Amino acid sequence: MSDTDLVRMVNQIAINQGHLPEDEAAALVAQHLKMFWAPAMQRDLFAAVDAGEADLNEVALRAVRQLQPV
Repeated sequence: MSDTDLVRMVNQIAINQGHLPEDEAAALVAQHLKMFWAPAMQRDLFAAVDAGEADLNEVALRAVRQLQPV
């Protein structure tokens, strides 16, 4: 799956949580990624974020930062 697809999908998940406060929305997006995304998908998304190639909305970025290994 391309980085563009991963970014699009995580942004859509975040948008769907737009009715919630940002902290709660980010936590739910992070939970979704952890539960339903394959580890390889998560690694590819983290790599795209680290490389500055991911145009994530604020909630999606916060969710990724919650999951990303230090």
